Amino acid sequence: MTTTGCTTWLVTPQTIAAVDDAVDSYGTYAKGFFEWVDGRTTVVGLRVGTGADRVVARFGDTLVRHPDGRWSVRPATP
Repeated sequence: MTTTGCTTWLVTPQTIAAVDDAVDSYGTYAKGFFEWVDGRTTVVGLRVGTGADRVVARFGDTLVRHPDGRWSVRPATP
């Protein structure tokens, strides 16, 4: 999906692999983001980038790649 020059992906358990592949195609590091849930470590989203520029898109959030190469996240609406 493209909006005002940005490319966006909805991050869900069903789309995480495809989103990860798309992020990788830009040469940006991505991997699952894990948290402790119900007594076990569970993937809850996707971490994109490294260092101070890293963003985390949790399931339900929209990951955004801006035309200048920056990444951001639009949180899921409650």
